[in-house]
Amino acid sequence: MSQIDRLEAQRRGAPRAWFIDSSGTWIHALSQPEHDVDFYHQVEIPMRDGIHLRGNIWRPKAEGQFPVILIFTPYDNSTASPEKPMSDIIGRAKYFVPRGYAVVSVNTRGRYGSEGDPYLFFFKDWHTGGHEGYDVHDCIEWLGTRSWSSGAVAMTGVSYLATVQWMGAMLGSQYLKTIVPMASADDHFQNINRDGCLLLSQAIRLMVIGEQRTNEGDLWNKFVDWERIYRHLPLRTMDEALLGKKSQIWGDFFDHPDNDDYWRLGSPGARYHVGDMTTGNYPKVNVPTLNITGWYDCDLQGTINNYLGMLAYGPEELRTSHRLIIGPWDHNWTHPQVGDRDYGADAEVDLHRLELRWFDYWLKGTDNGVLQEPPVHVFISGTNRWRADPSWPVPDALSTNLYLRSGGHANSLFGNGQLSDMKPVKEPADRFVYDPADPVPTVGGGVWTGLEPNMSGPQDRRPVERRDDVLVYTSARLERELQVVGRIFAHIYAASSTPDTDFIVSLVDVDLSGYATLLATGNIRARYRNSFATQELVVPGNVYEYKIDLWSIGHLFKKGHRIRLEVTSSSFPWFDPNPNTGLQKGEDISYVVAEQTIFHQAEYPSCVVLPVVPAGDAPT
Repeated sequence: MSQIDRLEAQRRGAPRAWFIDSSGTWIHALSQPEHDVDFYHQVEIPMRDGIHLRGNIWRPKAEGQFPVILIFTPYDNSTASPEKPMSDIIGRAKYFVPRGYAVVSVNTRGRYGSEGDPYLFFFKDWHTGGHEGYDVHDCIEWLGTRSWSSGAVAMTGVSYLATVQWMGAMLGSQYLKTIVPMASADDHFQNINRDGCLLLSQAIRLMVIGEQRTNEGDLWNKFVDWERIYRHLPLRTMDEALLGKKSQIWGDFFDHPDNDDYWRLGSPGARYHVGDMTTGNYPKVNVPTLNITGWYDCDLQGTINNYLGMLAYGPEELRTSHRLIIGPWDHNWTHPQVGDRDYGADAEVDLHRLELRWFDYWLKGTDNGVLQEPPVHVFISGTNRWRADPSWPVPDALSTNLYLRSGGHANSLFGNGQLSDMKPVKEPADRFVYDPADPVPTVGGGVWTGLEPNMSGPQDRRPVERRDDVLVYTSARLERELQVVGRIFAHIYAASSTPDTDFIVSLVDVDLSGYATLLATGNIRARYRNSFATQELVVPGNVYEYKIDLWSIGHLFKKGHRIRLEVTSSSFPWFDPNPNTGLQKGEDISYVVAEQTIFHQAEYPSCVVLPVVPAGDAPT
C-alpha cells in the first residue's frame, strides 16, 4: 500500500497511527525475544584526548555480531524507569537484548564513573572547540569495531540524551545508522534563552547537571529553598547562592547573552530571528532520524525544527527517511494523564515496540514497511485521536487572524477583552502594570524544572487570569468546531515605559464550564525583537510590533467553546522576571516597575494567527 493510499484509508476511519495499532501486520515482522543477557559493568571506553568514559553493556548471550543501541547520558546510566520509557535504560536492555541487540549506556565525562570534568554539552575548554559530540563520536567508533558488534550503531534517548545524538551525528561516523532523538534542542541559545528570555528554572537545573558528578536528588528536591534561589539578584551570582562557589557554566551563560559562536558549538540548528530556520549543521547529519516530542514538551519546537531542518538542509538522498511524532505529552512522558487532562487510550504509546520497528529496519535490514507509513503523526487534543500527514506544516491549514478587541479594560478575567475575526478600527488601548517583584506565576505549559511538583502541561489558567496584570481576550462561543494544527504566532503592538521588558502570550481553550485549558505560550524579550544576535533597547513610550512565537499545537476547539488569548509580561519561574532596567542580563540588583500598553486599532491590529484545518478534515 502506498503512502497516499494509507493516508486515504485513514481519512475513511482506519487507525491513524501505526504505532498504536496492535493488529498491524508489521508486528509480526518484529524481532522476537530469543536470547539470554550478558552484562558488563562500567567498561572503559577511550576518548581521543586520553579520557576514559565508562559504560554499562548488555549483550545477547550468544555467538555472533549484533547491532548496537547507544544511550549517552549525564544521568545514572543504570536507570530503571518504566513509567518514563524515554529514559528507561534497564527497560531497554531487557527489551532489546533478547531480540538481538546490544544496549550500551555511557556516562558523559565527569559524571558518575566517567573521567574528566563535567560541563553542559560542551567541554570546559570549549574555547578550543570541544563539545560532547566528539565523545559521542568516539563511543560510536569504538562500538562499531567490537568483535561482538555488527558495525551498525543507533542512538536513542530523551532531552539531554537526545541533543547529544545530534552533536555526535554531525561528525559523521560510518557506523552510525540512525538516531531517535526525543525532545531535542535545535539551538543551544534557545535551550537556555527562549527568544531572549532566560529559561530560569531550566537553566539552573542544567547548570547543576554540569557542576555535579551524580544527581544528588534529595539535595535539590528536599534541601534547597527554590523560592529564594529563583528570586536571587543579581542573577549572575545565583551560582554562588545555590552552590556556594562560582560556576564556569553559569558565568559563560551571562558572558554570552546573545546568540553568538559560543552557542553554535554542536547545535544542529541556528535561530537568529523569531520563527526562522537556517542551514545550521543539518547538512552534516547523514543518517535518518525519528523525532518524537509532546505538545507540552519544553523541547517541542526544537524537535520540530530539527525534523524540518533535515528535510530542508539535510542530505538530499535521506529527505524521505525522516519521521516526526507529536503526542499530547510533556517532557519525558508517553502516557494519557498530562497535567489536568486525561487524553484517553490512544495517548498511551508502547515506545520500545515503536523503536524496535525502526531499529529492525535500519540496523538489521528487515523489510517491515516502516518507511511506507506517513512521515508525520500528530495527536489532536479535543478529539483525542491521531492524525497522519505527508508533511509538516500540514498541507491543508489556512492562516486565520483573530484580533484583540476591547473597550480599554481587558484586565483580568472580568474585563471587556474580546477576540474577534473582525479587524479593529478605532479602540482605546489596554494598559497594565508589570512589577517584576510580583510576577505572574507559572501555571502549565512546556516548562521543565526537574523538580516536584510538576507545574507543566494543560492546567486551568483561571487563577492567573484573575490578576489585573494579565490582559484576557476571549472569543464568542464557537458555532462550529475549529481544528488548529500547526505553528502559532501573535503580532502584538505594544509600548512600555521602560527601555526593556518582556511580553508573554498564551492561547487557551475555554470549555462550557469555564475551565480554561492552556494550549500554548510564547514570549519575547524586547531587546531581541529584531535579532537574537544583536540587542536593541526600545525607546520608552514608542510603539513596536512584537512577533511572538507560541510554538505549535494540534487541537480541536469544540462547538460552544471559546478561544482565549492572554497577554502579560511574566511567567515565574519559567522565565526570569525582566527587571525592566535595560542593563545587561544578570547585572540587575533591583527592579523597575513597567507600565505596558497594548494597542488594537486599524494602525496597530494586534492579533494571533491560527493555522486552521477545514472541519471536514478533523479526526473522527
